[in-house]
Amino acid sequence: MSDAPPYPWGVKTGFERTDPPVRSLFERIAGPAAAAQPNLSAIGAALADLASDVDYLGSWMARLGDQSGGLPIHAPERGPRLSIVHRREGQMGAIHDHGTWVAISSILGLETHRRYRVIGEGSAAHPEVIELRSLRASDFATLLPPDDLHDHGHMPGSGSPAYVLILTGDDQTRFRRNEWDATTGRHRILEPGVGGRFLATEPMP
Repeated sequence: MSDAPPYPWGVKTGFERTDPPVRSLFERIAGPAAAAQPNLSAIGAALADLASDVDYLGSWMARLGDQSGGLPIHAPERGPRLSIVHRREGQMGAIHDHGTWVAISSILGLETHRRYRVIGEGSAAHPEVIELRSLRASDFATLLPPDDLHDHGHMPGSGSPAYVLILTGDDQTRFRRNEWDATTGRHRILEPGVGGRFLATEPMP
């Protein structure tokens, strides 16, 4: 089975819906997200509440099955959007930023979440881990630019690979972003419209 995401980031699909649990989430975050400084604690708590609704999210997890990829749950042209994402055993995403605020919460399983800072300059610049978290069911993490360089996924031997909800403040592909290769330290700019690598093991163009 392919490890490529079943749908490119930002593309609308027939799976979009405004079921009551999703409507409730977006109603709760409307104020916190519209603030001059987004209230990420409130946004993360609202997302974690939805992540705890396994009965509702079960059908979304079933659509993904055991493949690595993501599905948009609510993906408007602009503003906050919600996706469900899964990576298989031992698979981490590429180190990246979003260009907009982001919250992530685990539905089931254990998600490793690492935040980075870039140290050094020029050809010597490279990302360094400054925070490591293991997100269990309904735990959440939030990030705000410019301090939003991170990766997440499943580390070998760290419980079951997670299904997670990811909530972003906007369509990340509208922004000029950064991506790093953890093995080589190589950096590239993701221009608007470029989604980036879903898995760290994918070759960097």
